This record gives sequence, structure tokens and C-alpha cells, in this order.
Amino acid sequence: MCRTLIFVIVCLAGFTSGLAGQETMKSYPAYLKNETPNYAEFSNDGKYIAAGVYGAVRVWEIESADFKDYQTKLKNETPDFVCFSPEGARIAAGLYGVVRVWEIGTGKYRDYEVRLKNETPGFVCFSPDGKLIAAGVYGAVRVWNLQSGQFHDYPVKSKSQTPVFVRFSSDSRFVAAGSYGEVRLWEIKAE
Repeated sequence: MCRTLIFVIVCLAGFTSGLAGQETMKSYPAYLKNETPNYAEFSNDGKYIAAGVYGAVRVWEIESADFKDYQTKLKNETPDFVCFSPEGARIAAGLYGVVRVWEIGTGKYRDYEVRLKNETPGFVCFSPDGKLIAAGVYGAVRVWNLQSGQFHDYPVKSKSQTPVFVRFSSDSRFVAAGSYGEVRLWEIKAE
């Protein structure tokens, strides 16, 4: 009897502590009720969270849950991946035929074209110094200078493959990508 009573008390304590933990949960709604975002990203300063939603990249203020939508190129596209710039002033996503970089707050944007017009980069990233952006494109990693818009392609082993991910080194000197049985590393060419 005593063991049963102890078991019931422990179970109830665990149940109520689980409910207590839910009090700090927040919800940030997607565009459509039945939509499930593929990825979410926090800004470096911890003020924002962003995700691709139907027709936009949605950026929520974490404290208030207020949001602003940054429109995609096509009304029916949902970005799979989003990333904040290191200083948190911009956000980027791969869209149909481009990598789009928006200014947070104003909504102004600039498109950086990819190799194929019907290609949508799945993974993009800013360099830690905030001067470059990279994406896997058909047969290469494309690295753009954000200011000039000029780019350089770094070829992957299989010319018919798009890299799965791209990443800059912490000093912005190198870019790495995962493709066809390897992680390939290139030193960034100075412009």
C-alpha cells in the first residue's frame, strides 16, 4: 500500500512539473494552420527567430511574438532554410533562381542569381565577417561579394551535383561544402 501511494505521488509530481514547464512555452504561428516550417534560425543577438513560411520568410520578435514577412520571389514558395547575417541586420534564403538577402526592418532586398534559372539553393550562409554569402548551386559552391554582387564558383567533384551544405571558416578565409562522398574545402579568392 505504501509503495503504491509513493508511486502515485511520484507520478503526479512528474505530471505537474511537466505542466509547469509548459508555462514558459511560446508559439510563433506559420502562415497556414497546417504548415510545418522545415527550419528555424535565431539571430546572434537572440532578439529574433525566423523560418520559411508559405510565400515568405517570417521573422518574429522573440519577446512579443510580433512578426514581419519578407516576401519570396514566387507567391507559393516556402524557403527550406534561412540564415541571419552575423550583425543581425540581414536575413537570407534560397529562392527560385536566386539567393535573396533582405534588410531586416525595411524589407529591401537584393537577389544574387544562381547558375540555373530553375534552381533553388537549399542551404545558404553568410561569412563571419559579413562580407560574403555562399550557396550550393548546380556543380559548385557560389560565393558572392555582398557589396559588389560579383561571384566566384568553386567546383565540386561531380559537376551534376548540388552541395548539400556550405560553411565558412571562422576567419572567413575558407568555404567548405558537402558533396558526393566528401567535404571539400576551398580558400576564398581575394577580389
